[in-house]
Amino acid sequence: MFNERIGLAVQGGGTRGVFAAGVLDVLQEQGISFPAVYGTSAGSLCLANFLSGDLGRSRYIICTLMGDPRFVSVRNRIFRGTVFDFDYLFYEIPKSESPFDFAAFNDNKTRFGIVTTSLEDGGMKVFYKGQTPDPFKALAASSSLPLLSRPVYVEGDPYLDGGPACSVPFAPGFSDGYEKMVVIATRPIGFRKKGIKRLSARLAKSMYKQYPAFIKTYLHSPHIYNESMDELDRLEKEGKVFRLCPETSSKVGVAEKDEKKLEALYAQGREVALKRLADLEGFLS
Repeated sequence: MFNERIGLAVQGGGTRGVFAAGVLDVLQEQGISFPAVYGTSAGSLCLANFLSGDLGRSRYIICTLMGDPRFVSVRNRIFRGTVFDFDYLFYEIPKSESPFDFAAFNDNKTRFGIVTTSLEDGGMKVFYKGQTPDPFKALAASSSLPLLSRPVYVEGDPYLDGGPACSVPFAPGFSDGYEKMVVIATRPIGFRKKGIKRLSARLAKSMYKQYPAFIKTYLHSPHIYNESMDELDRLEKEGKVFRLCPETSSKVGVAEKDEKKLEALYAQGREVALKRLADLEGFLS
């Protein structure tokens, strides 16, 4: 099923993105596609596998690799400046235990917007596959969580996770001219963020002191998120958005390593997608 007027946006949330992985696997199994997709953080990683047609790969990456010290470790933080080794994720894993169909990904004509936060101006920056020399650099930037990762340079400028500036990227879809959006959120309806913790604020001010605009965005990110959710609620009531999200809050953390918890959240994503499949098909028709 395909509607040229309706795009797809996928929230990240670190390892909570495994919920989106479950939803996307069901969409792929049902032959549902979109003219344009937009992802933030883990949402962009899951979308890359969705576009390559690698069913189940996002589940493997999140559920299995989070326990692999080659990908996530304090050692990486000490020697690489980042907890996550994205070189291992993007350039080694695809050639070994979890193949990635680069040809299918490159040939896919779907417009793919990868959402990041600029350290220079603190604003949202969307990189589009086919318009940036190395989309995997943009994917690494989009998934580089503040305080846990060093900045990733894309086209010569520093970026981090898209979450602080645009956690749920439905706005770029509307800006690109799509009339409606399907939104995969990784938090339940009604969830709102509290303020940044004092320790996190102090760390951010120390780590990114040369980027005052980014610090401002990071410190205000809960407010930015909450305003975005208010807008999403309004658009959903107007019939412009179809939201797929967890029905209850999850105890899965942003960098969860408990495989059982991750598998349960993946299963919940599949369950929600299957439960609402008929309604989704009606929205897309």
